[in-house]
Amino acid sequence: MPSFNTTLLALAASLSLVYGHGHVRRVIADGVTYPGFERWENQDQSKVVTWHFTTEDEGPVPISSINSPDIICHNGATNAQASVPVTAGSQIQVVRFNTIGGFEHPGPQIDYLAPCGDTGCANVDKNNLKFFKIFEKGLVKGGMADSPTWNTQKWATTEVHKNVQSEGEGFIDTFTITIPQNVKPGPYVLRHEIFGLHRAHLGDAEFYPQCINLDIKGSGTQQPQGIPATQLYNSKDAGIDLDIWVDLESYKVPGPAVSKITTKRDIIGESAARRHPRDLHH
Repeated sequence: MPSFNTTLLALAASLSLVYGHGHVRRVIADGVTYPGFERWENQDQSKVVTWHFTTEDEGPVPISSINSPDIICHNGATNAQASVPVTAGSQIQVVRFNTIGGFEHPGPQIDYLAPCGDTGCANVDKNNLKFFKIFEKGLVKGGMADSPTWNTQKWATTEVHKNVQSEGEGFIDTFTITIPQNVKPGPYVLRHEIFGLHRAHLGDAEFYPQCINLDIKGSGTQQPQGIPATQLYNSKDAGIDLDIWVDLESYKVPGPAVSKITTKRDIIGESAARRHPRDLHH
């Protein structure tokens, strides 16, 4: 039976429904900043590099939609018209904005690439995109859940959030992604995703995918076979159907394995430990 303190923590998490709501405000590559889609701004859409979405409160894709087209690039997503030029092997920064306090939800960071082919990312049918995983980071340090500090049980998202910064009327969290050095040049969609697992014990894990158009330069030759985003997850996956409000010591990041195209240097610091079988019963 969970302790009284654990019950209070879980209750607090279930009430904190909006701390993960938000969007990618901008992408930074080689020192150049590219604008993301701002639902409430009158933008020049020809310059936006993140895919548009329709969620008014910028909330998550619900678990009921993880096998629907909404999981691909977020709810009702449509193509961005511009792309971020980036050199294979370099890093980009994905800056997420939130008006409440940044992304405070515990969970993994997962990044995928999908080639757009001759159609180009501005015109590709999202249902035809096939993604291969280039990065994952889940439970950084096991222990008892300790919201809101997350100093004992540490996650990829909560560690990034410790560097949260205020900006204008809200806050930003910055995620860093390395583009694999050996990837074949061309147009790709980067699917950047973070989870909120604070309500997973209620069968209500939250998914925050956003897609970014990239124009990758370089001399690589590899383009791994991917899978449609609608086939990445199952609601009963160990990393989705779990209770984090316990003394959690390991965690398996959902989805396919990180592609072999990614070198150890690309994924330094990655945490993808498998969960202990006892966790399957929570």
